[in-house]
Amino acid sequence: MRSTPPPRIATWMLRHFGCSPNNDAVIGDLDEWYRHGRYPLWYWRQTLTAIAIGLFQEVWRNKARTLAALGVGWSMLALYQFIRHRLLPVIEFELSPQLALAQYVFSRLLPRDWLIYYQWLYFVLIAIMVAILGAIFGAFSGWVIAKFRPSPRNPMVVAFAVSVCAYWAYAILWSIAKWGLRAVLIIPGHEIRGLFLFVLIQIVWMTIIASILFGGGLLQSRIENSWRNGEEKTSSGVTNDSRNPAQR
Repeated sequence: MRSTPPPRIATWMLRHFGCSPNNDAVIGDLDEWYRHGRYPLWYWRQTLTAIAIGLFQEVWRNKARTLAALGVGWSMLALYQFIRHRLLPVIEFELSPQLALAQYVFSRLLPRDWLIYYQWLYFVLIAIMVAILGAIFGAFSGWVIAKFRPSPRNPMVVAFAVSVCAYWAYAILWSIAKWGLRAVLIIPGHEIRGLFLFVLIQIVWMTIIASILFGGGLLQSRIENSWRNGEEKTSSGVTNDSRNPAQR
């Protein structure tokens, strides 16, 4: 029997994103099979299969409610896109190196040739502002969607996050198919800066998806739940012990 534990990332994903009511039993069974000689690749395959099957079954069981939740979530993301397009020119103007404030501040924080460094820092600051805005909308949308079905394992939040991931992947593939290398901002003469900006954009998207899961309660630690369960067991034990001897 293998003494090493199964892949931690796979177990973490199944524990947080598994939507089946029997998710804890599935984790225990996979752990037992892994310790009896199964390989990590097998464990990963079973983990992803369990997440997908559990999500499909729970979504299919609550089709109307899931569609309503997805509609609300995408409406909030559309509002985020609208506000972002409105605010982005303002943010770009306020962070422009041509402004006297930017020249005064960053000429004292950065080295003498500060404008060269600021051309990179400029994109980072814009990405941080957009990521903060996206995180706020993402967390709020995840919180609202979780209210459609309050439960520790909320398939609607997972379904919404999966739909955002699918849109993200579709947008990248469609852009590459239409524009080629320009889709990843590889511009002749500015390849490194273009790739750097492309990576920042993907970080913003990952921030939004993570905030959706966090707002929906799927990234919260299970320690709180375990503590509550232990507290309930303790209180029930105290209640049983408080009975008089004649009732025991």
